[in-house]
Amino acid sequence: MITSICKTSDFLSTDEILRITRYFRKDDNLRMCLLIEFGVKTLLRYSDLSRIRWSDILDKETLLLNEKKTNKRREISIGKTLRESIKTTYNELKTPFLEERVFQYTLQHTNLLLKNGGRIEKIKNKNISTHSLRKSGSRFIWENNGHSDEYLIKLSTILNHSSTSITRRYLGISKEEIKNIYDSFDELM
Repeated sequence: MITSICKTSDFLSTDEILRITRYFRKDDNLRMCLLIEFGVKTLLRYSDLSRIRWSDILDKETLLLNEKKTNKRREISIGKTLRESIKTTYNELKTPFLEERVFQYTLQHTNLLLKNGGRIEKIKNKNISTHSLRKSGSRFIWENNGHSDEYLIKLSTILNHSSTSITRRYLGISKEEIKNIYDSFDELM
């Protein structure tokens, strides 16, 4: 009997995101730099990111799309720094055709590039994939809002999870909390 081991993707710290982005910048892969920022800041799956065209996001404050997995209509705010990155990348790429897809690699190729970038940047013990971007952005929001249940509920809605318990597992919260309980014994003796 053949069994396959499926390891879920891991979230990346802010430092790891910056390191892998710098790697792609040095490699002159501007689309991967934008993909990382876009994936983290919009919390979209690659199946949605890969359908975005320049005309959908260039000089826009909002991205409207139907999510491929859920078929739900989403309206996503594009923040100031992301809008600036979009414009800068567009210009550095010598103004591509507006109906051209922004992110042109297949899912498999994109994951391979991310894994390779992670390996070269010595990001150890992490399974890096396009889904890491979504998880990293989610984790950033939760951590920077005091690990609050309020933001857990908001993230659950944004991520289209059916419950906050799924969002907790998704963010690796339970595993981390259990580790912290055991680590707290270090203070005992």
